[in-house]
Amino acid sequence: MLIKLKIQNYALLKDVEIDFGPGLNVLTGETGAGKSILIGAINTAIGERGYIENIRTGEDKAVVEAVFDFSSNAAAMAAVNSLLSGAGIDSADPLLIIHREISRNSKGRILINNSSAALSFLEKLGKGLVDIHGQHEHQSLLRSEVHMDLLDSYAGCRDIKSKTASLYHKYNVIMTELKQLRSMENEKAERLDILNYRLNELEAASLDRENELEELNARRSVMVHAESVRESVVKTITMLSPSSLDLEGDGAIDLLYRAKQNMEDVAKIDANSLSQVLPLAADASVKLEEIREFFVSYRDKIDFDPQMLSAAEERISLIESLMKKYKKSGVAELKRFYSTLADEKKAVEFNSEAIIEKEKLAVKCMEELAVAAGELSAVRHLKAKELGLKIEEELKDLGIMKASFLVEVIDTPAAGPDALSVTINSKKYGVNESGINDAAFMLSLNPGEDMKPLVKIASGGEISRIMLSIKNILSAVDPIPVMVFDEIDTGISGKIAQVVGKKLREISSMKQLLCITHLPQIAACSDTHYSVGKHVAAGKTETRIEKLDKTAKVREVAKLLSGETVTEASMRAAEELISSVNNDRPQE
Repeated sequence: MLIKLKIQNYALLKDVEIDFGPGLNVLTGETGAGKSILIGAINTAIGERGYIENIRTGEDKAVVEAVFDFSSNAAAMAAVNSLLSGAGIDSADPLLIIHREISRNSKGRILINNSSAALSFLEKLGKGLVDIHGQHEHQSLLRSEVHMDLLDSYAGCRDIKSKTASLYHKYNVIMTELKQLRSMENEKAERLDILNYRLNELEAASLDRENELEELNARRSVMVHAESVRESVVKTITMLSPSSLDLEGDGAIDLLYRAKQNMEDVAKIDANSLSQVLPLAADASVKLEEIREFFVSYRDKIDFDPQMLSAAEERISLIESLMKKYKKSGVAELKRFYSTLADEKKAVEFNSEAIIEKEKLAVKCMEELAVAAGELSAVRHLKAKELGLKIEEELKDLGIMKASFLVEVIDTPAAGPDALSVTINSKKYGVNESGINDAAFMLSLNPGEDMKPLVKIASGGEISRIMLSIKNILSAVDPIPVMVFDEIDTGISGKIAQVVGKKLREISSMKQLLCITHLPQIAACSDTHYSVGKHVAAGKTETRIEKLDKTAKVREVAKLLSGETVTEASMRAAEELISSVNNDRPQE
């Protein structure tokens, strides 16, 4: 359950810390006091987008921290820890701490058990932590697409629904690929001509060595500058050893040789001083000789041949033209391109066989889709009747005594020859990722009246009670540990409000509830009661939230009964209302 909520500089909430209890937590206060801001803060903590506009005026950042305790809910803890483990975050053992910051000047920050997390992960995690039923969700019950989701939640058909959706998408992928293959078959001859031309062109180029272009460019550079290179090489050899070119005079090698002889003469007299220098001179002499030999050999290889230069330039031109034509950066990429073309040619040549195999896959996938969609439809039809009867019973408990409620499952007819359809028991149905059904909630408020769509006959108060009925039914199978009701009391009052309060308390025996209300009958049912109010401090408005003791709770309920002015009569009425609720509470 949610045991603690810390809020700083979020809208009117300057610095608030709330300790929530198990069971039914009720928040009351005048309109505009900031009760719905609290719901916004909870939404922020569980992954809703954070808006800079929610930061308190004059502050740089808002902080929301939520602490959940799973010590008494092993199933919820296992589900949460599975997600945390996959993200590399410390497990909830048993506490889960979510810290969220929204900043004006930088990117916000999310910490889950002291580990950084992405908003997308927090949103995924939050869906399994808190189910918030806000004021706008009353109206969502009027949308038919919501009806199917609620039925499926009750029916517990998540796995078969997921399988149906997966097969539907798989079939569409297969058909897209099949369309491409058939298009290739129609263009087969033309495509093969193009592929063969390109393959032949690349084969004729004999692109064997990946570094060939670099080698050719280096060779061409030497040939183009052959004369200047030869001249520099001859000068180098002359400076090293003129005798190598049958010239007179001393070069560096000769001079070093004579210098080394003089050093040896000195060493005969002072060996210690020259012990380290003589080896250096000997080494230098050897290295100079190796350099001379290299350049003598290199000089012999320098040969300007116009035909060789022309051949190299033609080869370079061929390779570069292929690179430009096929938009490749070198011989290596051209070779890989050749392999790709060869693979494509093979695929095109065997395209007919690929079409046959793909058609077999499509038939098999469609058969599996028909089976899955049929199973899903059967579960929906079975559970729809059961859910309708349960909602009827719940509505009676909530004061709609003569209502008849029907969850109608409508099989989707095949739309036409081009629309996707499945055949189940020799009958065709239109199919989509949700299966072959639509659902509609139908209601009759009085005996003898026809069932009509919920949207056409239900009032605001009836919508609230129907939603509460469904939430109560689903709470037994829904693993989410915390439910939030933001003004579930819309459109109800009096005795019905008292019944709704008892129903909320009934749900709260299975999971923790947070409920915002204006009705004393609901507030009286609370296990823990909070008062929300606005105050002005230092010229700025802020919302404060106070946890009420028994006496303060009586006074708050009395205010809801009589208005701002609390009388002795309203206090007695509040005490009696709270007492009656406690007397009705089941003994544990």
